[in-house]
Amino acid sequence: MKTLIFFTSQFPFADGETFIENEFPFLASAFEKIFIVTNNISGKQTRTLPENVVVIRVPYATSSKYKLQALFNYFNPVVQHELRFIKSKLHLSVSPKIISTLLGSYAHALEINELLLKITDQHNIDVKSLYLYSYWMNNMAAGIALFKQKYPKTKAICRAHGWDVYFERHNPPYLPLRNFIIENLDACFCISENGKQYLENLVSVSGKNHLKLSRLGTLNNLNKKNETNNSSLSIVSCSNIIPLKRINLIIEALAQIENIQIKWTHFGDGELAAETKNYADKVLSSRPDIKYSFAGQISNKELLNYYSNNPVDLFINASETEGLPVSIMEAFSFGIPAIAMNVGGISEIIQDGVNGFLLSADSSANEMAAAIINFHSLSETEKNNFRSGAFNTWDEKFNAEKNYRRFIESISNL
Repeated sequence: MKTLIFFTSQFPFADGETFIENEFPFLASAFEKIFIVTNNISGKQTRTLPENVVVIRVPYATSSKYKLQALFNYFNPVVQHELRFIKSKLHLSVSPKIISTLLGSYAHALEINELLLKITDQHNIDVKSLYLYSYWMNNMAAGIALFKQKYPKTKAICRAHGWDVYFERHNPPYLPLRNFIIENLDACFCISENGKQYLENLVSVSGKNHLKLSRLGTLNNLNKKNETNNSSLSIVSCSNIIPLKRINLIIEALAQIENIQIKWTHFGDGELAAETKNYADKVLSSRPDIKYSFAGQISNKELLNYYSNNPVDLFINASETEGLPVSIMEAFSFGIPAIAMNVGGISEIIQDGVNGFLLSADSSANEMAAAIINFHSLSETEKNNFRSGAFNTWDEKFNAEKNYRRFIESISNL
């Protein structure tokens, strides 16, 4: 029996990882049995799952037993190889913080490996017909790699996104065991060409051929391209309200625009939500020509319904770092052009002047405001060209129906 054990953070609980909803039906139809190992141990189930799926909830925090094991495994070949990689390839000093990060990751990998042994034993799973898939290239992927070393006939893969790829996003600039993960898994599917190239420059020669490009995708069954109102400008942004998303930059850009009726809606929540709302009130509340609202965290279905039932002219992303945002794919599927900074894999979805405006990575609020004004000044024909460009980009590159079928085929051919 073809069995999949799928590791993730939140799915199918709480509000996180809504993008997995698009991929999971394709997985469910490709495997006879699926076990989801999720780190959400207390949230309510928010997605309906097929009958062939079993959910196993485990805490992300590593138990003291495995932390102690990792400490005693300091001279293990895996750990020692990683220490040499840190010095020779990353050119980092092996500080106490880096050692702590590495041993903590290895401890978690040991625990995941043990969990896999228990699952396969309890459910009498033949490892020769077993597929292991970590949605993130993290400690769970490292645990899968340990299991794969012992059972090489098992097929093992992970995805690589943004935060789990780019070392410089972290302090210290280090992500543990990435070389080990890539070398030992059958494939590591990067969601962007930028991420793939980044990892190719980082890992050993033997791991490079394990890196594959497999873009994410979104579904749009509502069959409505966006239509807008020339008398005003409707703008949407969608992200967590956290420092790297720089929602304040959008507020500052809007504050510089005059003589245009603007409606701005932000979807998402986060640690800076209250502070950001207060800042918007301070900067924008006195402007009768600008209406704004913070809609909070909503489901993926609710967001798509909003796009279907409301005119939207532009989508804005102000992130200082990105992988390849699903939020832009969703907007494009409704023919909504986008404005974003040229960071991470953004240039793989936004073509400047074709489906949106690609700003430099260090763009100011003034440059973002200029792009908004530029779009507003276009003729209706020119705007429609942008809308068609957005929709066509989605259909050719980020249509889930096409991308996930290709992904399943890639897994089956491992």
